[in-house]
Parts: sequence; structure tokens; C-alpha cells
Amino acid sequence: AKDSLVAAAGGRKPQPYAEPAAEAPSAEELRETLGMWTITVQSARLTTVVDASGSMATLVPGRNQSRMDVTKESLIQALDQFTPDDEIGLWEFATTLDGEKDYRRLMETKRLGDRSAGGGTHREKLTAAFAGLQPVPGGATGLYDTTLASYKEARSTYVKGKFNALVILTDGSNQDTNGISRSGLITELKELVDPERPVPVIAIAVGPDADRDEVAEIARVTGGDGYEVSDPAEIQAVILQAIMAAGQNGRAAQE
Repeated sequence: AKDSLVAAAGGRKPQPYAEPAAEAPSAEELRETLGMWTITVQSARLTTVVDASGSMATLVPGRNQSRMDVTKESLIQALDQFTPDDEIGLWEFATTLDGEKDYRRLMETKRLGDRSAGGGTHREKLTAAFAGLQPVPGGATGLYDTTLASYKEARSTYVKGKFNALVILTDGSNQDTNGISRSGLITELKELVDPERPVPVIAIAVGPDADRDEVAEIARVTGGDGYEVSDPAEIQAVILQAIMAAGQNGRAAQE
């Protein structure tokens, strides 16, 4: 029964994480990937949701940097691949980050080329917001409530003619026992999914403590998928590859 549910939600075999991770592509390969993606998808509207739980302070093996530091660098590098017409926003999440809420919107999702109040572009402000991300000491992973809240906003602010998606990065399983359950989240997402306003979730499990099966199950309900990276430096490549995959799936569904 479980296999049939996964299949109904768009799951396929082998799953992306069932095979060894390929080496991160070179800068030239990234440009080629982006070129193909630009032709097929045109411009993007991405809401990036980053885990700020205390475990993001964990050092990455072989590097003198934390998971958060490497994640931030990778996201800033990924930002360079997008055009002024692409729209990108930023949320962070950890338990009790904002009062009783597990999440906080740091930057709204809008065009990178837009001028911001007080000067500078949205791209510049967003780069600074990525650079300013910090783990919350003692903060746990409030994954489910955050996924639901960010998905609701991404769907309600859907922009036609763009590739809309929610990119969620987490280094752990949900640890908020006071919020919605996984089954409750999946039920809610199934009710919210609208084929006329597709917003696939691209869920990236970062490091050995993240539950790749958990994020993949949640993401597939929305037409997206889950990915696993052992080193946060791979995030940039995975985001572009996931956009390509979801964009192609979306076009196939519309044809």
C-alpha cells in the first residue's frame, strides 16, 4: 500500500538518493544546466526556507566551517546563477524562533532586480540576508509547521508564467512535538495542491542527521522531490538539478 501511495504522489524508483551522489558539477556544467533550464522554464519564483536549528552549528567533516556557513556560501553562489527577472525570497526556521512560531520570513519573494527602499537591489539585500543567517542556540527543527506555512504563502502568491517552487533545506528531522504531525501535514498539503498553481517542494536533506525519506515523502505530495547532500557545498548544484527535474515534470504534466 505504501508503494502505491508513493507512486500516486509522483514517486519513482530508483529514488534520487538511492544512487551514490555524483561529484558536484563544475562551474561550466552549472552554466550549461542553467542554460537548458532558462530555455525550458524561463524565469523562476523560489522561496528558500533554511534550517536555523542549533545543529546547523555542527562542523562539516574535513572543513573548519559549520553546516550553516557552508550552506550560506552555497546559497550565495547559487544566487549568482539567477537573472534580475527571477524572484527569490528567504525564510528561516527553528522552534520558538518568533514567539510560538517555528519560522520567520526574512525577505519577501520578489524580483532580484527590483530596487529596495533605501537603495540597493533585492539581490544585494538577499545576499546580505543569506550571509546573516545564524543557528539558533538550542533551537530544534520545526520542519512540519514551517513547510505548511511557507507552502501556503508560496501558493497564495503564485505568479503565472514563472516556475514557482519552495526550496526547503534541513539538517534534521522534525523535532517540534507541539506542532502539526507528519500525517497532518501531508493531508493539508494534498488539500492545498492546485494543478492550476503548481508549487513543487524541493526538499534538501543536509548531512547525516537529516531524514531523506521524510522530506522526500512530503515533497512528492506537491509534485516535487527530496534530495540528499552529504556536504552543504553541493546545495547549489542540487537546486539547479532539482529545478530542471521539476520544470520538466511540470511541462510533461501540462502536455
